Amino acid sequence: MDIHYYSDDTWVGQHRGAGFVGQPLWIIVNLQMEGSSGSSGPTTDTLYHARDLYVGRSRA
Repeated sequence: MDIHYYSDDTWVGQHRGAGFVGQPLWIIVNLQMEGSSGSSGPTTDTLYHARDLYVGRSRA
């Protein structure tokens, strides 16, 4: 089974594996806050809104 990932309708990657049928699939949408700016990011809770997120399946 393959899981394909798209961002803005552009394919960005895939995972291939076995034993996925009947198992939970967790989707983690992560906004990376730390980087080359030298700051560790916000010190309080930060909300990230994901819009137009689609999770679906197709059979080949």
